[in-house]
Amino acid sequence: MEEAAAPKIKLNVPRTILVGLAFFTISMFWQIYDSLMPLFLRDFGLGATLRGVIMALDNVLAVVLLPFMGILSDRFPEKLRSKFGRRMPFIVVGSVMAAITFMLVNYAHNIMNLALMLASTAFVLVFMCLYRSPAVALMPDVTPRPIRSNANAIINIMGTVGGVITLILMQFLLKTEELENGELYVTGNNWVLVSIISCLMILAAIVMVIKVRENKFAEESRAIMEKYKIADEDEQPKQSEKHSTVKVLGSLSKSELKSLIFILLSVFLWYMAYNALTTHFSVFSLSVLQAKFTLPLLVANAAAFLMFIPSVEIGKRIGRKKTVMLGVVMMVAGLAFASVFLLTGASASVLKVIMYPTFILVGGGWATINVHSYIMCVELSSETTTGTYTGLYYAFTMTAQIITPILAGLIMDYVAVIGLVPYSLVFACLAFVTMIFVRHGNAVRVVENKAEATRPTGADEAKDANEESAVNKEK
Repeated sequence: MEEAAAPKIKLNVPRTILVGLAFFTISMFWQIYDSLMPLFLRDFGLGATLRGVIMALDNVLAVVLLPFMGILSDRFPEKLRSKFGRRMPFIVVGSVMAAITFMLVNYAHNIMNLALMLASTAFVLVFMCLYRSPAVALMPDVTPRPIRSNANAIINIMGTVGGVITLILMQFLLKTEELENGELYVTGNNWVLVSIISCLMILAAIVMVIKVRENKFAEESRAIMEKYKIADEDEQPKQSEKHSTVKVLGSLSKSELKSLIFILLSVFLWYMAYNALTTHFSVFSLSVLQAKFTLPLLVANAAAFLMFIPSVEIGKRIGRKKTVMLGVVMMVAGLAFASVFLLTGASASVLKVIMYPTFILVGGGWATINVHSYIMCVELSSETTTGTYTGLYYAFTMTAQIITPILAGLIMDYVAVIGLVPYSLVFACLAFVTMIFVRHGNAVRVVENKAEATRPTGADEAKDANEESAVNKEK
């Protein structure tokens, strides 16, 4: 049967935008955090390696707390869930408290108190972890399976808009001063910039409290899937919500578990590539390009914005896996292009120009990857385990973000500052290799008035389906 013959489930765009406000604030925060924190630390005289260590230590909290918060929101008490939902309490409390403590980080930098800045940063990250997994898990909770990539595209667009807003604010409000050698340093008075970001985070939380009805939205999503006979549990029996991660993974078939492992490994590798670039780029730009870092990042965000919707359509035509691999190829191409000029000793004026096509490819590729990668992971989950899979996904992203700032910092300190880009290139190439082994994670096929729904056609998943059928017959 042709895919076009199946009825289409329409995405509720306004609702998705409301749900995406949480990711909007997350992206807005991480853009300013990743840009400012290395510069703040450099103001204290810390080298790239030590800056990387501190940035990595920040993420240690996240790799422990993100899976825990995902599971905790899955298991949120029924009495409280019936009134507030299981994700919204985490989102509201986490975003508001993170906004407040982020202002304390800026105050610590203003008075040049490193201990206070690191302590307040730890609190900020705890609060960000409190709501990151629940915020991301909210979308699949309230969105039918076949259109989750569409919804994820909108969520990522909102994240990109949040990042762009932050970059524009930094372009005009970030206080810097130029030294005699031409390098730029941030000054202490950035209250206006930080206060605007914090207020936007709190405002988004208020809007979500007023407009988002989590329980109602989730129930309507379940009703749609029942109408089209779409299983929400991958043919797994209903389980108690108090299940461990080991038990959850144990319910997968061998083929599904293998795919999940390689998806998560791929996620780890492309975050090793991308996060190294974003973490150290502000310093890299001031040192190598001798220019502010905001414009190349704005170009990357613009490219990402333009690619989100097309990547959804590409995914429908060629499948999520191949679309993700296309995104990785775009990243590899951009990083390889820049590496050639960096390693051949091009001048700063040339490199400034080179960075724009580089970040167009990197930003566009990153968007193409992210529209589908998280959905491929949670596609293997059930309604009661979405938070668990979300926590696993972010555990791998945060583990990469623990390791990669340190390794990239070592390269910059002991090899060359320009080594940052080739370093990212290597890990992007490795991510392409691991994605080859993924066999599951594409969308279910929507069939109205049928007793079952099948996954979309594709050589990889068809092969796995046949293999599993043969195994079941043997049993």
